Amino acid sequence: MKLWYSTTSPFVRKVRSVIAYHQLEQQVELLPTVAAKAESPHNQDNPLGRIPALQTDQGEWLFNSSLIAEYLDSLGKKPSLFPQGKKRWQVLNFHAIADGIMENTLMYLGERMLRDPAEWWHSRHQQMMERNIRSLCYLEQRLEQLGTELNIATLYVVCVIDFFHFRLNVIGINPAEVVPHLDRWAQQMNATYPCLASTKPYQS
Repeated sequence: MKLWYSTTSPFVRKVRSVIAYHQLEQQVELLPTVAAKAESPHNQDNPLGRIPALQTDQGEWLFNSSLIAEYLDSLGKKPSLFPQGKKRWQVLNFHAIADGIMENTLMYLGERMLRDPAEWWHSRHQQMMERNIRSLCYLEQRLEQLGTELNIATLYVVCVIDFFHFRLNVIGINPAEVVPHLDRWAQQMNATYPCLASTKPYQS
């Protein structure tokens, strides 16, 4: 298998954490890329131009981080990160909150990174930031339900919190100040699970 990836993307980190959890590193070739560059070779394989993108051993390309994560999870030998039964819907709902936070963030992140502040849509940025703060508080208020068991939701929430720290100067929300209990929970999850600790974002 082949995975187009970057060391900064929380979407990629979700997938890489699943790979590390199931110890699939020897089965997946990592292909570094920069998604923002039009000339990036990953665009030849991925019509969406997004990362991650995974090529299966059968030659088929998968294009969505959640889809890729579940596909790789199905190949693993350890307990699934996607629980079944009643718990499944709670886990997927928490995952959806984390995914929504990242979608909100992407709506202003690129503009803040690439444009002069005079060109920013400030009111829209503020709206997205307020939604993110509400969503982070929602998760913090449900820490007991979220728990410390590793699953696709807890894994992804950690990815989101760490990404907010990684891009703090651009995102403008400090989890340590806004949701300190959730922030400490994320630190503990990183310390507990090697698949999280080994995939933290960094600028390559």
